[in-house]
Amino acid sequence: MRKNFVGIMGGALALVALLLGRPAWGADIDTAPITIGFAIAQSGWLANYDSAPFKAAVLKIDEINKAGGLLGHHLDYKVIDTKTDRERAASAGAELIQSGVKLLVVSCDYDFGAPAALAAQKAKVVSMSLCAADPKMGAQGVGNYAFTANSAAQSEGIAIAEYARRKLGLKTAYVLEDTSIEYTKSACAGFRAAWTREGGKDALLGSDVFKNDDPSIAAQITRLNSLPRKPDAIFVCSYTPGGASAIRQLRAAGVSQPILADTAMIDNYWLNAVPNLKDFYVPAFMSLYGDDPRPEMQTFVKHFTARWGQPPVSSYSVLGYSLIEQWVYAVTKANTTDSTKVLEVMNSYQNQPFLVGPTSYTKTLHIQVNRPWLVMKVENGSFHAVELYRNAFAPDNRLLFRVGG
Repeated sequence: MRKNFVGIMGGALALVALLLGRPAWGADIDTAPITIGFAIAQSGWLANYDSAPFKAAVLKIDEINKAGGLLGHHLDYKVIDTKTDRERAASAGAELIQSGVKLLVVSCDYDFGAPAALAAQKAKVVSMSLCAADPKMGAQGVGNYAFTANSAAQSEGIAIAEYARRKLGLKTAYVLEDTSIEYTKSACAGFRAAWTREGGKDALLGSDVFKNDDPSIAAQITRLNSLPRKPDAIFVCSYTPGGASAIRQLRAAGVSQPILADTAMIDNYWLNAVPNLKDFYVPAFMSLYGDDPRPEMQTFVKHFTARWGQPPVSSYSVLGYSLIEQWVYAVTKANTTDSTKVLEVMNSYQNQPFLVGPTSYTKTLHIQVNRPWLVMKVENGSFHAVELYRNAFAPDNRLLFRVGG
């Protein structure tokens, strides 16, 4: 009687397991899902940068699961909102690592992402920032298990400087630097290095600083307008919302020269703050507006829109998608989620083709320094693609870590 009961119960459990898509008793425990943790901002100003690449990362996770999963396992994910707070980022990272995630994804900025990434470093788990552009989000700043999907902010400044001189014919420039975070300081450092490398020190007519939350830059504009020689261009290294406010004030004060900016100022969501803006150029990852010269980027936008019911609001989104691509490729190649072995594969990338572009890492550099950029400019109330440009000058470690003069 007991033997029949056990047999009946075993068959029932197997049927329930089949219906639920889960293994019955006795199945290999390795069929458990592989979990990715996200310690990212879903509120606060940083959510403007984290949300789109996070959604793109989920899109890629969905695609992997539909194709059979990773190493035969379902990919799962957990999210903790850091609320754009450094202390909360640290606790979120520690909590996710404690829960057993195999990859920790952190926020789009070194200052706010590093506290979470440090928890992964301590546990020897690979972490990747959605889009931090400061090189310290890597081996030298956080540790050898930390990466970022982005290019160095220095290369943003270098690329737009080279493009402005070589393609737009601009000869002199003035720098307006937002000193709020490391990213903007690095972007300005790259711009200065490239501009003076191409035109000499006299090609840079001066510079000034401000903070992202400054309500006014009237004093800086007065000093700019008082220059004995007017610059051909203004380079603004900043991010929204303060960057948009600075650009609005520049144009309202009659500063009509072309404005060059870093990648954080890309995409249409802030353009209403500066009506009729023109002669504004940035280096970007992609165009969201149907004119990207690469068909695969237009396909990505189509799939993102189908998954989320609306197109991405930020071109940073592609970094989230490619972040998952990069880690999954390494896991597949290593045939394990063990971070030590995954790390070895990732450190061997040399122009590895991913959606965001060719990707290279070494043991000491976990950020890109000359991946191609899509130059964008504002016309008729929208950003438009101009052309792909790959910076000729790749920053060395002294420039990347702003060491010395």
